[in-house]
Amino acid sequence: MNNLPNLLIVDDKLENLIFLESIIKKSNTNLIKALSGFEALEKTKDIELALAIIDVQMPGMNGDELAIKLNNERIDNKVPIIFLTANYFNEFEVSKGYISGAVDYIYKPIDSNILISKINVFLDLYAQKQTIIRDAVLLKEAADELKRVNASIIKSEANFRSTFDQSPVGSIMLDLDKRFIRCNSAFCNFIAYSESELIDKKISEITYPEDIEIGMKELGQLLNKEIENYSIQKRYLRKDGIIVWGEISTCIVYDENNEALYFLPIIQDISKRKQAEEELTNSLEQLHKLAEYIEKVRENERRAISRELHDDLGQALTAVKIDLGMIVRSISDNNIILKINKVTSLVSETIKTVQRLTSQLRPEIIDDLGIVAAIEWYTKDFSQRNGLEILLNLDTDISISPNISLIIFRVMQESLTNISRHSKASKVEVKLYIKSDTINLLVTDNGIGITESEIKSKKSFGIISMKERAESVGGSFNIYNEKENGTIIKLILPF
Repeated sequence: MNNLPNLLIVDDKLENLIFLESIIKKSNTNLIKALSGFEALEKTKDIELALAIIDVQMPGMNGDELAIKLNNERIDNKVPIIFLTANYFNEFEVSKGYISGAVDYIYKPIDSNILISKINVFLDLYAQKQTIIRDAVLLKEAADELKRVNASIIKSEANFRSTFDQSPVGSIMLDLDKRFIRCNSAFCNFIAYSESELIDKKISEITYPEDIEIGMKELGQLLNKEIENYSIQKRYLRKDGIIVWGEISTCIVYDENNEALYFLPIIQDISKRKQAEEELTNSLEQLHKLAEYIEKVRENERRAISRELHDDLGQALTAVKIDLGMIVRSISDNNIILKINKVTSLVSETIKTVQRLTSQLRPEIIDDLGIVAAIEWYTKDFSQRNGLEILLNLDTDISISPNISLIIFRVMQESLTNISRHSKASKVEVKLYIKSDTINLLVTDNGIGITESEIKSKKSFGIISMKERAESVGGSFNIYNEKENGTIIKLILPF
């Protein structure tokens, strides 16, 4: 179906219709032809006409009658009509034609240029009319859509206000100068101010002085559209002077032109959580101090036991060995001499054991020669006793406090003991190196590894002890599996 405008031509003479068609076909129209008024009415029923060209003098139904009937059927959409006539009418007849619906007269013989010119004028008017109608429809649709959108906005604003006001967490609106526009009851309860007291105040006026600058950089990034939102924690001063903590998530609300309207911070009261965190931190600090104190007591006890073993038991065993030697020289019975020599050997082994225990309890070599020499001595002795191949990679230019040295030694000592007992390893590497402002101990083995449950077990007292030693001086201790096999123990301490 085409969208060309419909043009009706009516004449009771076929040759006239053919002549009209030859002229009008140059116009871009859908041409409807009729030889009588009755045929014209039948063919144009329920059809919108852009223009009708009608012969005035026709038998049965003349042009005036046809014009009246055409427009009576189209009350809201009158058809412009050009009458064709070979006679010159008086004013009364012309007036009658205009009343019946005529808009113009063309006298025969017809000048085709005049006819085409008039047709084009009315077709242009029809096109303008259709455009106006379409625009009116679009305008009505736009108006209806605007009403719907406005209703939706009103409903959305009502929902937002309801959600904003009834939210259990603090919600506020700040203008771009960070002054209060609005705040809900949850925030008022949090800060102990009424909404009227806060309006036009800057939020910095109720912020704890030391925290005022927190979040200012992020607000600038929001305004520059570098970020969409951000979250921070800061303190505020209630009206009664009490300091409270808030966790704030902030975004910007924009208008339809994507221009910033206001900031929308959502503030969660985390004062109790912060208090609990502070209490936990204090408890941990106390535990660290207690662990440090206990470790000092242990080391002092080890030192005392080491001294007693060395001074009392060691010297006593040495005296026994000397006395046994004197006895051997004073007798001649070979059987007795053999027995005394066995006892002497046993005493010598016991002296070595006492010396080893003394060194393990308090390795004086740390104080005398430093941590590197202590590690070299201990790993050599441990390797000989346990059959482990121990590779050393130690920075030699290390100068650290006795306390840090002792922690490193104890962690290495505990690590090697655990490896020997549980890992089924044949090779161990011990690395000691400086990195930035920390000293690092790395102990790796090629054993069967350690499971996560073993690492996290509350019965892993050795691991717990090593971690406590590290944390007592602000360091860290970690133990984890190699990708293929074995275990890595890493100690990082400040110095």
